[in-house]
Amino acid sequence: MPTTAEIQGWARLVAGVADEGIAGTVQDMHRAISRGAFRIAGPIGRPVERLHDAVVDHVYTTVRTGIRAAGEIGAAIATLRPRHDSSATALRARSIALGSVDERFLTVAPELDAEVALYRDGTEIPAESTELAAAFPDASSHVTVFLHGLTQSENGWHPSEDDGVALPEVAAAAGATALLLRYGTGRAIVRNGADVAELLEAIVRSWPVTVERMTIVGHSMGGLVAQAAGLVARERRHRWPDVVTDLLHLGTPHRGSWLEKFATRVSWALARSSPHSAPIGRLIDGRSQGIKDLRFGTIAATGSGDVASDGDLIDLVEEPPFPGRNHHLVVGRLRSAQRHPLNLMLGDGLVRFGSASGLEGGTGESGSILPVDASHTRMLHHPEVGDLLRRLLREA
Repeated sequence: MPTTAEIQGWARLVAGVADEGIAGTVQDMHRAISRGAFRIAGPIGRPVERLHDAVVDHVYTTVRTGIRAAGEIGAAIATLRPRHDSSATALRARSIALGSVDERFLTVAPELDAEVALYRDGTEIPAESTELAAAFPDASSHVTVFLHGLTQSENGWHPSEDDGVALPEVAAAAGATALLLRYGTGRAIVRNGADVAELLEAIVRSWPVTVERMTIVGHSMGGLVAQAAGLVARERRHRWPDVVTDLLHLGTPHRGSWLEKFATRVSWALARSSPHSAPIGRLIDGRSQGIKDLRFGTIAATGSGDVASDGDLIDLVEEPPFPGRNHHLVVGRLRSAQRHPLNLMLGDGLVRFGSASGLEGGTGESGSILPVDASHTRMLHHPEVGDLLRRLLREA
């Protein structure tokens, strides 16, 4: 079950989406359809159109106000039965919402938002000496940082099936300390990267022992966030990139996701093909900035420091974020035959081979590319991925 604060956030978030996303879209479509009908009637229809619009706008305003009020009432009712402990299911639902909806909806539901933070066993661990020492009594000089993918949380690293591999356990067995980070995946990748860079710098400075080696494991969007963090760290002259030796990218869309590119084309076409379909196009375009960043694998801000807009087609990275480091690229596929039509069209379901293996600057001297027979979501529990991580962690 979610906590009281989460229930309040859900009440306001659902009301906000129902208001702007659904009722607003219906209102815009109604207006477009009626405008076309009255235009056929010519000048005679204009007085009727004005009266119609006034009545309809009043009705929609009343309905949308009622939706918002229902959200506030739901948030108030949640306080009658306080809950302080959240569940894994509640976290999963919250992660999906954070990764999917536009950030403007979260302004009314801050209870659901998530800052970049370190977690262990579901508890947030501040990046301070005392707290880190208490949470990691057996802290190693070799740390492995895990960055989850879109609509996920740190819980995603643990398989739901008995035969799956838990990569954090592989790291622990190899003598490294696993650090599981959580972040709101709907935010811009550049923003999350900056926050991750600052957190890793704070962890390295406050770690119980001197950090001599760091390995980064990123699933999907997590690999892009790691690279964005590397760019920020270089700009701010952080220390932690100096100890990074290897980065393991699991289905990371270095050259973008075909699905997001398709969604962009669909929303663009709907917005411009007809006044009747334009509201649906705008509704689709209301997905999160994090999802939009997957169109080209955006990891850098523009020259002005702003996040690259959805229409930017330029390469903003002049130099790879981790030059000289080893990159290990895991590429998933739906069928064993590499040239199978399904693999060529869908890749691992979300990312094609060319994107998952297309890291700018190459894999490094000892890097590698590993194709596995697994979908985008199942690859992080694949035995071959576990073997790869185990091997690179044990290398001196």
